[in-house]
Amino acid sequence: MKIIVASFQCESNSLAKLRPSISDFEYFRGEDIFKKLAVRDIFEEKGYAVIPSIYAVALPSGTVDRNIYDHYASQILNTVRDNPDADGIFIFFHGSMHVEEIGSAELNILKEIRRIVNPECLIALSLDAHANITDELSDYADIISGFKTVPHTDQRECQRRAANALCYCLENGIKPYTYIQRVPFLLKNDTLQTAFEPLKSLIDETLLLESESDVLTANLFLGHCWIDAPNTSASTVVCAADKKRAELVAKDLANKLWATRRDYKFLCEAELPEECVKRAVDGEEHRIFITDSGDNTTAGAEGDSVDILKLILKIAPEKKTCVAGITNGEIVNGFWGTKDGDKVQLSLLGGIDATVKVHGEILGWTKEIIGRSLTLSIGNVDVVFTELRSAFIEKGNFDKAGVDLLSYRIVVVKLGYLFTELKPFADRELFALSDGASCVELSRLGLKKIIRPMFPLDDFEWKA
Repeated sequence: MKIIVASFQCESNSLAKLRPSISDFEYFRGEDIFKKLAVRDIFEEKGYAVIPSIYAVALPSGTVDRNIYDHYASQILNTVRDNPDADGIFIFFHGSMHVEEIGSAELNILKEIRRIVNPECLIALSLDAHANITDELSDYADIISGFKTVPHTDQRECQRRAANALCYCLENGIKPYTYIQRVPFLLKNDTLQTAFEPLKSLIDETLLLESESDVLTANLFLGHCWIDAPNTSASTVVCAADKKRAELVAKDLANKLWATRRDYKFLCEAELPEECVKRAVDGEEHRIFITDSGDNTTAGAEGDSVDILKLILKIAPEKKTCVAGITNGEIVNGFWGTKDGDKVQLSLLGGIDATVKVHGEILGWTKEIIGRSLTLSIGNVDVVFTELRSAFIEKGNFDKAGVDLLSYRIVVVKLGYLFTELKPFADRELFALSDGASCVELSRLGLKKIIRPMFPLDDFEWKA
């Protein structure tokens, strides 16, 4: 018996200008995909022949071009064509990859796979908690398992949950039923954290349900608000051996999720950028982080805005500050031939004088070196420019750039909520409600293709 294994992921932001290229995807094929995927041992211990396809994963970006999608999707489909008799297929998707001309990448690939394999072949998916689930997905996927943590820490466990459910169904001759209940609910992603109420209790309930013998997976998908598409919303997805059981559980979870819709708040101070800068300046804490949420590179934004930098230079140029990760290849390339200590002028900021502080490197999403950084000092303000879009999510990013995170009073990063790895270094966290492709204020996004009514853009009653 055979099981095909693959992964193809890119969380899309249809409001962002920067689209991913082929080289933006971390790519492995064949046996090497198991450097990244955690399911091989589960299948082999059950006696299945494992057929590896590809692993192609990119940092969140804009809409994916059709040719980029075809380049990677065709490789997965070729593996399926070479093994049309596969008994099962495991795919680790994101769940919110938006492709030009197509829409949902995940749905499109699954439709193509179903045209090739036999009807008895079971397909299991592992998905991100921010997946935008399409209504049709259950027509093509038999098992769906989503992350239970935001910020995400259980990617491995999610993969293995889906893999174990796939093996269980194959061993017991079960054709599971997946019920999808869309919830007309779309909130600011950075208010949705699973370690805190009300999500904590809801996630605990899904774990309790999954401990019952007749429920394979029970999932809350919180949606991804930065894709303007009809499938953008929260949803509950339940896989069970019995159709009625799956439907009842999914609807119950949906109603409970809907009941919490007014309860989500930022877990730190969230203010307009100028107010955040003023609070950082006046604060007495040792080190204060400001997150430029509207230009959040981990949500697909470009990371090239200098608006908060300008506010820092206007309001508090004397404060020891690091603005980390402004995407600007022209500056890095243009000044790369300088030496540390050289004087330069930044036309980006109206010809202001700056000093070259350090030539450094930038880390990719999986901690590999992907390019160069150049840090320029404008008085007490250090600005880390990067030639490629990057995310400063841990101290290691600052170390590679050659700047000492611990030496700064104020640190500005292109994130939403601070990643867990940075929190120990933050005595205070300020969430800047800035504009941009990852703006968290839904009313500013100009969403036109989502299905209305949608809370909180509309206030209405609803029941599954």
